[in-house]
Amino acid sequence: MAAPSAAPDALIDPAAEQPVEYPYSDGKVLMETDPHARSIIDMRVQLDTHFQARQDAYVAGSMALYYRQGDPAAVVVPDVFVVLGAVHKQARKSYLLWEEGGVAPSFVVEVASPSTSRRDATSKRATYERMGVHEYWRFDPLGELIAGRLEGWRLAGGRYERVRAVRAAGWHRSEALGLELRAERWLLRFHDPRQGRDMLTHAEFSEALQATASQRDEAMRELDKAMHERDEAVREREEASQRIRELEARLRLSDKSA
Repeated sequence: MAAPSAAPDALIDPAAEQPVEYPYSDGKVLMETDPHARSIIDMRVQLDTHFQARQDAYVAGSMALYYRQGDPAAVVVPDVFVVLGAVHKQARKSYLLWEEGGVAPSFVVEVASPSTSRRDATSKRATYERMGVHEYWRFDPLGELIAGRLEGWRLAGGRYERVRAVRAAGWHRSEALGLELRAERWLLRFHDPRQGRDMLTHAEFSEALQATASQRDEAMRELDKAMHERDEAVREREEASQRIRELEARLRLSDKSA
């Protein structure tokens, strides 16, 4: 897993003295297609769950990330990002790089759309590179803008290099997160190779809980049935023993009469 990324000094201006407002909302209505919204939510659920116990891991998205002090225009809004080595994991309204010890996100994903795809692949990618984001990924849930729906870049010597698939079925490896990932139609799936299991979305987790509850209820029904059958067997055995005792008593009486 990669070490936390620190932003280059050129992106932080500690000499800024005048109070500056860094808006956490631009007042615009956010409009997304259903596949885009679902993919963003499910990415965050998978990553939130995976890093839940790690206190220096911060998972967020659709949040203003300001990377130069004193310049409110120096802002990007990643769809999903993960900071490893974060100061804390409490909720924030925005991410101000200079207030976070200069720790840049380790991992960023942008969900491709016709209105943002060109900028995501050029100027925004260059900004993440300068910022020191260890890995930058683009995901296309509709399969219309990116061949194979997924592409990524990783810092090497301060410059981005393309990330290649590591195994069949389009699995890529994130060195930053220690996870594997691949496109499954509208879903970007994360896989934990150490545990040998896929991360679950909220819907999948709910289904798994329901399946577990159903299996538990079925097991309880089978247990109740087995206990009932055992009780019946005990009762029948006691009744048989009672009949045998009665028969023996009659035989003894018959012998005495004879």
